[in-house]
Amino acid sequence: MRHQTRRPGKITGALAIAALAGACTDLSGPDAFDDQFALDMAIIAADATLEDFGIWSLAFAFQPRSAPDVAGSIPGRPGGRHGPGHPLSGTRSVKFFDADGTEQAEYDSLTTERIEHESDVSGEVSRQGWTAEIARTRNITVTGLSGEETHRTRNGDGTEEVTKSRHTDEGTRSYHMTGEFTYNDIVVPIPGSDPRYPISGTITRKVNATRTNGDETHTRSADITITFDGDETATIVVNGKEREIDLTAKRGRHPLRPKKRTGG
Repeated sequence: MRHQTRRPGKITGALAIAALAGACTDLSGPDAFDDQFALDMAIIAADATLEDFGIWSLAFAFQPRSAPDVAGSIPGRPGGRHGPGHPLSGTRSVKFFDADGTEQAEYDSLTTERIEHESDVSGEVSRQGWTAEIARTRNITVTGLSGEETHRTRNGDGTEEVTKSRHTDEGTRSYHMTGEFTYNDIVVPIPGSDPRYPISGTITRKVNATRTNGDETHTRSADITITFDGDETATIVVNGKEREIDLTAKRGRHPLRPKKRTGG
């Protein structure tokens, strides 16, 4: 059974990014990136990852209901504070399947093996030193659900659009970013597990960004890979430059930090 509602309109809101206090002199902080362009794209990718992680940590909110009610408010609110199926999650379509691949009328915690769902979120997000208007669409397949599950595997893809400006001493640099991303075999413990961090899998992102600074406009692209390994950080690589995403970052806090050194 497929429940579906309308898609949200394209978002075109502006966002402002204020310079981090002391960033010009703190070489251990996020501005240690030698490429400010790459840093800005990394911040957006890190925020999206924290949104994903927030969603993965929540129980499914699919309940027996009529088709007009399943999606609730569309689009959903960004931030990952509502599980799939919640009225504020942005879920706009969903299908359930058992282990034999037979479609089910509704979610069953014991017999449903696979869920395919689509969702949209849009609105303002903010973290230490910056705010943003974002729009993200996700198409996700979750497997490994039937029986007494311990982990779930996610695959899928999505798109995003971000418009922002960053304030500097020399004026204002304005950015418009669009991108697409793919989830590759991300294995996540079921909600309530300890530890709760994804044990494996990657997210790959391709981002195109246009920066306007006064009368000058520059366009650049980035390939981003985010890798999970079971602890409280995820490794993010932007055009070959490596850092870590703090998966424990509180709402509003900066999510990036230098990569820990290993070995002697």
